[in-house]
Amino acid sequence: ERTLAFTNEPSPIRRNTTGKQTGIDRGCVHTLALSNGTMLDMPQPSEREKREYLRLQRKLARQDTTNSRRGGKTAKFQSKRRKLTLKRMSSIRRHINNRKDDWVAKTTTRLVEDYDLIALEALNPRQMTRKPKPKHKVRYLRNGSAAKAGLNRSILGNRWTDILNKLEYKTRLAGTQLILVNPAYTSQTCNRCGHVAKENRESQAVFQCVNCGFKDNADINAAKNIPDR
Repeated sequence: ERTLAFTNEPSPIRRNTTGKQTGIDRGCVHTLALSNGTMLDMPQPSEREKREYLRLQRKLARQDTTNSRRGGKTAKFQSKRRKLTLKRMSSIRRHINNRKDDWVAKTTTRLVEDYDLIALEALNPRQMTRKPKPKHKVRYLRNGSAAKAGLNRSILGNRWTDILNKLEYKTRLAGTQLILVNPAYTSQTCNRCGHVAKENRESQAVFQCVNCGFKDNADINAAKNIPDR
């Protein structure tokens, strides 16, 4: 366990203690799951933004093909239309990131205001989002890279590292505690009887203990185990 606590500095966030604590499970489907059963979801790109961005990506690919014919891939022909396409793509990304930045800032402030102690798993997103190594003998074999790429996008899109950094900073200013605990088997441990088994995870969303029959949302069950640990 690693404790991050600073109590000597004044707090611009709040000063009235609440006496409450929470465990938080960071996930891909739900950004944050709290041990009291609350789910907090980061705003994701709208379907309209996804369609428009995909259309612009295809348009850019066609423009790059034209550029390749004119001067080769290393000699990009910077047409006004290509620059406009890049500008529109950048604008969509900026709007999405601004919404996420705003959500992270407001959510972490509210958590620090509501709880004197916050417990998180000590995860390493950089390690978790590494590409799988290729498998090959005579020819390359399947290594799950497509599924791993989707998982990596979800982890990065839910800003796990940014949330942790903001909580570290704001708990320090508020004089409250942020504790990082060992993440091993929190998602496979029954919060009621303590039984640990891979089979307890009925699916990505459902936890059902094979020992006592306790059933709960998988993320909420993990979040309850975190402050206990």
